Amino acid sequence: MARRPSSGSIGLELSPEKSRQTGTTAFTTPKRDIHPNEAVRRLATHPSSSSQKLDSSINLNDIDPDELFTKYAVSEIRQVQHRLRAEADAKQEELRLMVGERYRDLLQASTSILALAKSSAHVLEALDEMRDTVNSIAPARAPKRAVTGDDKHLQALQSLSAHVRLLLDAPEHLWRLMERKAYLNAAWLFLLARVVHRALSQDEDDQSWRTYGVDVAEQLPLVQRQWDTITPFRSQISHKATLFLREVSSTPGQEVCATLLTLHLLESRPIPETLSIYLAQRTRTLSSLLNRNASASSNGTATDSRVNGKSPHRPRKVVVREAKHNAEHVLEAISRTVCTARLMFAEVPSGGLPMMKEALRFLQTPTDIAEELPPELQLSTQILLSSLPSSSHLLLLPQNIRSYKPYVDNTSLADPSLQTQLREKLRTWFRKALQELRDALADWFAPLDSVREVWDVRAELLQWLKGADGLDTSERQELETAIDAASLTQATSVWKAALSRLESSFCNAIATATTALTEGTGKYLLDIQPVTHLFQAPPIPSGLQGGAHSAATAATQFSKYKTSLQQQLKGRTPLVDSALATLEHHAVRIQEDLAVMYNSPDDNSGLSQQLLASYRTDAEAVCGNVCVVLENTADREDPSLRTSVFVGRICQELSSSSGFFSQVGCNQAAIQGFRERLTALATKFMQTWRQQTVTGIVQSHFCGSVSSGSSRSLLKGSVVLTNRPSAGLTEALLSLSSEMQHLGVYLDDDRHRREVGLTLEQFAATFLDEQERASPRHANGHQLLWDVSFLRLLTRLRETTSKDVLERLDAYLARLRERDDVKSLPQSDIHTSTQDYLTKTQILLAPLLPSHSSSTSQPTKKADKSSSLLLFGPPAAEQGFESALALVKTPPRFGLLLVGAAALR
Repeated sequence: MARRPSSGSIGLELSPEKSRQTGTTAFTTPKRDIHPNEAVRRLATHPSSSSQKLDSSINLNDIDPDELFTKYAVSEIRQVQHRLRAEADAKQEELRLMVGERYRDLLQASTSILALAKSSAHVLEALDEMRDTVNSIAPARAPKRAVTGDDKHLQALQSLSAHVRLLLDAPEHLWRLMERKAYLNAAWLFLLARVVHRALSQDEDDQSWRTYGVDVAEQLPLVQRQWDTITPFRSQISHKATLFLREVSSTPGQEVCATLLTLHLLESRPIPETLSIYLAQRTRTLSSLLNRNASASSNGTATDSRVNGKSPHRPRKVVVREAKHNAEHVLEAISRTVCTARLMFAEVPSGGLPMMKEALRFLQTPTDIAEELPPELQLSTQILLSSLPSSSHLLLLPQNIRSYKPYVDNTSLADPSLQTQLREKLRTWFRKALQELRDALADWFAPLDSVREVWDVRAELLQWLKGADGLDTSERQELETAIDAASLTQATSVWKAALSRLESSFCNAIATATTALTEGTGKYLLDIQPVTHLFQAPPIPSGLQGGAHSAATAATQFSKYKTSLQQQLKGRTPLVDSALATLEHHAVRIQEDLAVMYNSPDDNSGLSQQLLASYRTDAEAVCGNVCVVLENTADREDPSLRTSVFVGRICQELSSSSGFFSQVGCNQAAIQGFRERLTALATKFMQTWRQQTVTGIVQSHFCGSVSSGSSRSLLKGSVVLTNRPSAGLTEALLSLSSEMQHLGVYLDDDRHRREVGLTLEQFAATFLDEQERASPRHANGHQLLWDVSFLRLLTRLRETTSKDVLERLDAYLARLRERDDVKSLPQSDIHTSTQDYLTKTQILLAPLLPSHSSSTSQPTKKADKSSSLLLFGPPAAEQGFESALALVKTPPRFGLLLVGAAALR
């Protein structure tokens, strides 16, 4: 069933009163007939609209009643009614309680409001009466008359009021002047108030006041009480003026002079004593600056030095700026103190007066205006009274008070010893301040961890010192000396720490490398076999993309690639490069740091040369320690062969290609000495290596045996001819060739030739020793002759071969040819066969052969273009292939495989 519209809503629409008020014409909408189907449709849709559940959290005050009846059912509307009624009852009870509790306050407030209204009305009536009374009074013009006794009495009373007014206003003015730090004005006002009090007190002027019937003591007790209030200001003014001298920001000139005049006038201190007070207060200023800067530095470094067990990182710019500012503040305090003392008390060479003397003379004769004297010091009683707020009333003071001048003792100014005392006291104070500055500079320079930072701070301080005023030449030089001394001490500490890190890092690198090589892990195969490092190509940069960011990445990758190639070309294996890079990188960083000191344009004191000499001494000492570290490694008991080779390569690099000694800053004589020392050490290592290597090879291939006829032989009549070396010699030479490759000297041609020549000499001598020691009865003479001849051919390829070794080989060959089984062998056949065999094996034995031809090693046959890389030419062509080496004997079980070979024979 459809809901009927409420009467309230109908009244709002059709009420004629409402239409009259709004000015509109009321009309009624004709009632429309409802179709039965429409009524049924409304009846069907009504339950769905009223079936909405009422939310308990909905605000009922914002709901339109019409909308409420449209959306919700009757039961829900009743719930709403109950809720609204409960809320209304609660509000009513709350209002009742509030009215009951505040009833007394409301009554009292209403009573107060009525009383205020009555008082306001009374005030208004009184004002109206006063206005009417004033308007009704006609002004009467007083006739002119001569001055009588009554006028004098009036003037006396006016003067008395001015005296009292000054005493009454003095405390307030004194407070205001002290707040403005105008201590001279405050002291003058205090002295003037004292004069006024004396004029009012029971002194000779008391008869004048009694003449007019005024007894100040009895009738005006306020005067004494007011003076008792003013009296403590004397000590306060003196104390605050003394503290003002400690302020760092006090500018030289009128302010300090006015403060010193305050102490001189209030406490009657002599001029030399005021100088002592000023220097004492400036000493406290300097101490406070040093303590404050020290506490600030400790708060930045010591108190916060460990945060969660780690040292905090402070930006280096902050550390440098802090050291510079601390030093500048103390230098400014020293220079300002000296400048102010001379300005106040010292006589000017041009004939001018000191500021204190000129100000005191102006106080005595204020009519003579000094143009050089600042306006703040041109003070008089008239100027002081005119600056006070009650200046018009104070003009009634007597002339003797308005022209008052404080007492000044001229004896101290005329004392000829004043300048001597000034120089002595100022010199003593400056020396004490300089000593405190030296101690403070050492603490402020301590956090600077590079010579660049030390030199930047030094340059800033010297630049500031050049622009400082008031310092004479000797004082300026002493301050520069203190700054240079602190810079020298800290710079020395910095580079000593850097050199110590260099030495310790190198020791650790050597210890790590030797331990790794002794253990023989496969991780360091490139150091054990350096030839592998030469042929191991570094990874080529790849995966580059376009764009600015990828361009930077590509540059970094190609830089690393270039560094890897350069490392390979230098022949530095990873462990060798690690040890040498440790030295070189530290040396480069130290030199870059010291370059700032060497290139300093404002070094006129020769400090850079002094530092350079001191640094060279320390650098050469560290280089000596580096050599000692390598020597101690060589002196170990039974060092491994790999360790000897590794340390020998480092010694060789340091003595030849590495620029460590020049980079670290040693002079040419020291560099030459260190290189000779390391060259001798490298030679010692190489001798150890050659002895162990050659001895091991000879013992493994020749010990307990002699050359036998295990090589291929040819029958010539009844003589067995041999055309190749024995298997033992061949294996020994191949082992020696492999060890030479592992030595890592293949990139340095001169060193390679020298080491190969010395190694072959050692091998030949050891081979001969072994052959002479063995019994030659069962030896194959032909084979031994061929082996010694081939070994002699290898040694003669080197022009640097020792004559003793060649003579010993020749002597041994001569003894072999005297044997019966070798006499019939032509010498030309041996020479030809050894030369042919060398031609065949020149590639296998390449590490033992020279890299270029010499006069003694010309090839026997002319090489064509295809074999131009073969130093001894191509081998001669043979009818059948024959191996250059007898690798293994053919067992009799596989004799049938040699049918073809037997047929060729």
